[in-house]
Amino acid sequence: MRFLVWGKGVSGRAAAELLKAKGYRFYWGSDEEEPQLWREVLDEVDAVVLSPGVPPSHPLFTEALKKGKELIGELELGWRFFKGRALAVTGTDGKSTVTRLTYLALKLSGFKVEEGGNAGKPLSAIALEDEASLAVVEVSSFQGKTLTSFRPFGGAFVSFHPDHLDWHPTLTDYLRSKYRIFARQKEDDFVVLNDRVKEVKALPTKARKVLLSEIRLGEWVSYGGVKLFKRSDLRLPGEHNLVNAAIAAVLAFLAGAPPQAVREAVAGFKGLPYRLEFVGYLKGAAVYNDAKSTTPGALLAALKSFPGRVVLIAGGKDKGADFKPLREEVSRRVKAAVLFGEAREKIKRSWHGCTRIKTAETLEEALGKALEELEEGDVLLFSPGCASFDQFRSYAERGERFNELIRRLSPAL
Repeated sequence: MRFLVWGKGVSGRAAAELLKAKGYRFYWGSDEEEPQLWREVLDEVDAVVLSPGVPPSHPLFTEALKKGKELIGELELGWRFFKGRALAVTGTDGKSTVTRLTYLALKLSGFKVEEGGNAGKPLSAIALEDEASLAVVEVSSFQGKTLTSFRPFGGAFVSFHPDHLDWHPTLTDYLRSKYRIFARQKEDDFVVLNDRVKEVKALPTKARKVLLSEIRLGEWVSYGGVKLFKRSDLRLPGEHNLVNAAIAAVLAFLAGAPPQAVREAVAGFKGLPYRLEFVGYLKGAAVYNDAKSTTPGALLAALKSFPGRVVLIAGGKDKGADFKPLREEVSRRVKAAVLFGEAREKIKRSWHGCTRIKTAETLEEALGKALEELEEGDVLLFSPGCASFDQFRSYAERGERFNELIRRLSPAL
């Protein structure tokens, strides 16, 4: 069997290294380096392994299907060589936090566990290094679309709202790609669902459904009468992070983590970088870096984490999302908004009349205008609600740039 691996990023490299180690013949190319290679070799291969960034609109995607070639992603390839068990976590927002917290609880429990997938080590790399481990895998809709045999014994569907409509042809395609992640689960498998979201609750699966509404969110977060952690143990702000932690706690518990390890993981978890990360104080205002916020839903969750007096910096690359549903919370909590990047005029129109709005071309300019609005006791919130690719290579680069700018203004941070 001969493969074509398309994409030379982290996923593509992991797929190529796995195929090489297993003795398979393959071609390896990318749009950046050999854009015509796939046209020259497509007839010679049996299967195409796509990196997550290759959209369904790409001619390779459509031509491979037309020619009857097997079309899979790196995650599916890795699964075929992985001999261990997997937990899968997906959702428009919150999946990285749930993945990390689940991994930490299982690691503290003594499991031989790996964390990977969409935002970490590719499953192909995990399969190459340790075929028999337990893997907690973050799975995006891009990866879900090309899954054909992946079967996690447990999982979580954390959230859903419109996103990635610049990649998926329709919202239905986006949702179905999420559903595909759990499509091959059996009756003895399980999946934790945020049933506050109708699309999540409606997941078609044979697996046992464990619903968020079955998890007690009181002074103690508990499931089935078992206390997992105290609400006061959680360091992360916002109701959405309580939900994320509760889902992760139950996922880890059902996978075998004892309650003591779950509580220890929650109490020690300071959050992931650029996810409502507390940076410090500037002009007497608390500064939060939420650069991972790439959707209006993530921005909404961030706003709800603060009672008011928010000076907001938002904007970036538009992914076709609707910002009008945020009008009520923007009116209630945001004293001023500075919008930057490609999407700034669209967001400005969506929030017209809700709060005082300024626009800027760049993040640097936006921060300068935000400082003009900032007073002691305010919250300076950087939560873009958009993709980063108009000015940055990734949300992480965007987040580090913001922190760097803040450090320049307050060297003590």
